[in-house]
Amino acid sequence: MNKYSSEHIDIIVDTAPQGILGTFIPGQTISGKVIYKPTTQVDINHVVIICKGICFTEITERSGNNTISHYPEKIILFRNLDTIFRGPHTIPAGTYEWPFQFELPIRCNYSRKSHRRDNQYRLGDQELPPTFKLASENFSQPPEAQVSYKLKVKINPGSIIHTIKRAKELPVWSLSSTPLKPPVPLDSYSEGNGRFKSNSLRPTQHTFKEKMKHAFTSDASLKTPEINIAVQFKMPRCVSATQYMPVELACKYTKTGQNDPESPELILDGCTFSLKSYVNVRSSGTLSEHHDNGRETVLSHTIRGNQKLLSHDGSFIPVWEPIRLADMTSHVHRLVPTFSTWTITMWYKMIVKIRVRHVQTGHIWKFESKFPFEILPGEVEVPAYSKQQTSLVEAGPSELYPPQLQSDNQASSSSAGPPEFRDDLAPPSYNSGDVWRTEPNLKRAC
Repeated sequence: MNKYSSEHIDIIVDTAPQGILGTFIPGQTISGKVIYKPTTQVDINHVVIICKGICFTEITERSGNNTISHYPEKIILFRNLDTIFRGPHTIPAGTYEWPFQFELPIRCNYSRKSHRRDNQYRLGDQELPPTFKLASENFSQPPEAQVSYKLKVKINPGSIIHTIKRAKELPVWSLSSTPLKPPVPLDSYSEGNGRFKSNSLRPTQHTFKEKMKHAFTSDASLKTPEINIAVQFKMPRCVSATQYMPVELACKYTKTGQNDPESPELILDGCTFSLKSYVNVRSSGTLSEHHDNGRETVLSHTIRGNQKLLSHDGSFIPVWEPIRLADMTSHVHRLVPTFSTWTITMWYKMIVKIRVRHVQTGHIWKFESKFPFEILPGEVEVPAYSKQQTSLVEAGPSELYPPQLQSDNQASSSSAGPPEFRDDLAPPSYNSGDVWRTEPNLKRAC
């Protein structure tokens, strides 16, 4: 094995992440240690550690002659470098540790030439954007958009060829300094109408004489029975990933003829939540700017019906216990707060599909609603209004970001201490026919 190998380096972060989801926050001090365990005697000229944030975009375009062009743009949000050891020294095999400490900036600024589409992005001084990566779907040449924060160690033995490196990602989100207000359902809601007309709703089948009379007359007593329902659904459109969302449903049955069932038994068969992120991306070319967009399904979660009969009077009732976005996916770190920066702007759309079933016949009405959705920043602590704190997501660093925050191998101290650091040296669709619509004047529940 090469005596200069990145496998000999480990980065341990001692600072505890903040918030329920376990992320670092702007302004937080990140401290830890670099562990180096060479298996043989090695030369070291210096050891540096870098803490930096990067916003990267790349647009890929295909021209008519089948030429593919790439337009990348890399923005350094910040870059802090510290020399934690300086030689030159020759050290024997063993375990060596060097402490480090950085403070994440609270804000960043980037001067960018003005362009006509600047209104789609956020310019000037702003808070650090959250850690983010677009894995665009259904695109032959998807754009790339990524915001990343990392620690990077470089050990230089005095030769550029043999320089070894090791990097560790840091999940960074902004958090609300105070507990967020509880999500409140909007005044407006989504509603739809469903109709089911069938001879199977008749208590008894028609005789031949009745069938003939039905075919050639308009006798109301022979009309084919039907079930007409109006369904209304509401939930918050603005919530953090760890806030409990009340989800309510109303069903109103209208009897349109004397043959219609008096009180059909209707139950909620289930509901599917699909959250999609939509991203606008831009990057600078030699002569002009380039723009593209992508989308990604962040979560898709289905809840089975509770098999309870629905009321027919149109009153709203909770259909489940309050649920959180964090409970709908095992990839909690993908629930990035809505954000916009110089070259990336990201927002969400929620798609809710409701199924209502008629118990006697098994007929299912399917309704679909789409509406803008916003994910708020995380919370510093467990919100006091939560009634279900016993079921909070235990999503600390070991669950969310094991490669980033935990050591690959627990290093033990060595009797061979590192040479002293010299301060005097400067650091170098559903198609059921049912109608489901969203009211036009939606208000944010925040």
